[in-house]
Amino acid sequence: MRIAVIGSGYVGLVAGTCFADLGHDVIVVDNDQKKLAALNRGEVPIHENFLPELLQRHRGNKLRFSDDLKAAVGTSKAIFVAVGTPPTEQGEADLSYVESVARGIAVAINDYKIVVEKSTVPVYTSDWVRKIILRNGVAAEFDVASNPEFLREGTAVTDFLYPDRIVVGADTERCADVLREIYKPLVDGSYYKHPDAIPGPDRVQIPPPLIVTSAKSAELIKHASNAYLAMKISFINAVASICESVGANVQQVCQGIGTDTRIGPRFLNPGIGYGGSCFPKDLLAFRSVARGCG
Repeated sequence: MRIAVIGSGYVGLVAGTCFADLGHDVIVVDNDQKKLAALNRGEVPIHENFLPELLQRHRGNKLRFSDDLKAAVGTSKAIFVAVGTPPTEQGEADLSYVESVARGIAVAINDYKIVVEKSTVPVYTSDWVRKIILRNGVAAEFDVASNPEFLREGTAVTDFLYPDRIVVGADTERCADVLREIYKPLVDGSYYKHPDAIPGPDRVQIPPPLIVTSAKSAELIKHASNAYLAMKISFINAVASICESVGANVQQVCQGIGTDTRIGPRFLNPGIGYGGSCFPKDLLAFRSVARGCG
């Protein structure tokens, strides 16, 4: 399938490269000419295991880079939006980049397309993107879907190709079918039989489950997942403080908590607290959504 990925940042570059490894024809679109020139030379701007190998494998064949949004949309069946959503001063997600891309997509749609949110966005963004496209003169049919990513820095390629789950938020069966087709090599297990498949981590479920939801549910799944993981980190740090006060061994407590299958051991690691590029901004945005809902 022909796929366009708008944005060559962390999510866009990993997603586009992995889609190419699944056998799709992918064009990654960006307006940063220096970044495009570097990618066309095969230079990887981020450190990710297996990403240089996949870029070398598919660059110029299954994977291309361009600054022509209109041409990319016109020749693709699925358009994944993977631009930044930084926080505003009020903590809300800044969707100005998403809006700009939606306007560009609107004037380029020439037949049935699906526009897929890959960026982390608040609930109702799919409805908002649909309204923007409709208001900007689209003459063809389209659907807006949500397909959140669950990537970790350093293991993003294997997280994409060996996911715990694939969440597809689609409000029509036609849209859901397109996304099922895109992820078919993972869901039917055929990708993992390929001799050049990227090796997977230990204790991974093959094939991964594909969960089909409404677009709003998918948007909430991403924010709620990150909020829960951040809460686990904050919780075990609070427990660690109590352990220190009473003379208990926090590692033993973590083992005792984490072996409960309802809780699990992951993210029960006391330390400096949660951080990184996602958790802080996503929690602010999720809190803003909750505040807006009363």
